Amino acid sequence: MKIRDGFVTNSSSTNFLIISKEELTEDYLLEKLGFEPNSLIKSAGEQLVNSIFSGIDNNLRWHHSDSKNPTYNSILKVFGKKSADKFKKLKRKGFKTYTGRTSSDEGYFTVFMTCDYFIIDKKDFYMDGRNCIW
Repeated sequence: MKIRDGFVTNSSSTNFLIISKEELTEDYLLEKLGFEPNSLIKSAGEQLVNSIFSGIDNNLRWHHSDSKNPTYNSILKVFGKKSADKFKKLKRKGFKTYTGRTSSDEGYFTVFMTCDYFIIDKKDFYMDGRNCIW
């Protein structure tokens, strides 16, 4: 039997896909995630945004794809047909695509995002956070 005496984690992660009409900035992402400028939870939202930004272009967990140059097929494999079709349609319109992952070892909004799954689908912004890994 082996006994581990160091730090033990059972972390989760979420692979995410963001397709945006605008160049992704921290303020823009904060707005698109629904955080109001004078909100009492804005600082927690900023932590979530920082986690997302630090996760952009990291390799997707459990998938070996080029996250800096996603393709229809790589998005289809990780996120499914709905997101792949959205990528194909919006790429033709000049939208920017970002992929990455977050970890449940970060702030509590990031933990919530990582342990749940969701899609945000607006005319100028799309985010797929359904690929959760436990």
